[in-house]
Amino acid sequence: MNLRFVIAWFWRPASWLYWSMVAFLLVAAMLYFYYLFPYQGIGPAQPIPFSHRVHAGVKGIDCRFCHPFVTRSARAGIPAMEKCFFCHTYIIPLHPQLVKEKEYLDRGRPVEWIRVYSLPDHVKFRHSPHIKLAKLDCAACHGQVATMDRLKTVKFQMKFCIDCHRRMQGPMDCWLSCHH
Repeated sequence: MNLRFVIAWFWRPASWLYWSMVAFLLVAAMLYFYYLFPYQGIGPAQPIPFSHRVHAGVKGIDCRFCHPFVTRSARAGIPAMEKCFFCHTYIIPLHPQLVKEKEYLDRGRPVEWIRVYSLPDHVKFRHSPHIKLAKLDCAACHGQVATMDRLKTVKFQMKFCIDCHRRMQGPMDCWLSCHH
């Protein structure tokens, strides 16, 4: 039997194998576009899903409410779980993810959040001069967080900082500014 004949027979439009493969490919494409494609280009799934879009965007909560150390510390800080329950004791307290977070709180265990923004170890970045002196909005570096459900992982590179310092006429002395 000729191989071309066999292949042509299996792939003719009336063949059950042909239509099975077409159906399989359609189902696979639908599953990809429904389940996987929407999550391309977004950050990692956190142990407890948190939507910045809902909190900072829809509800209009200022970044500093949850990240209060941004003006006085090297790090903005991840809010304590008690901060979440300042509101969520009254607002959807029985939501499954909030119940899960309450269990962490009651057991005295911290949620192991996955880091999203990072700098190399040799960089000594402080938020306070950028917020207080340069009067930068958080979105200048962190992007439009108020439109994101899951934050994209960003590893800041030196070029990003240098370009901004040039544009904003910030200090360009490497050792005094960033690498002290």
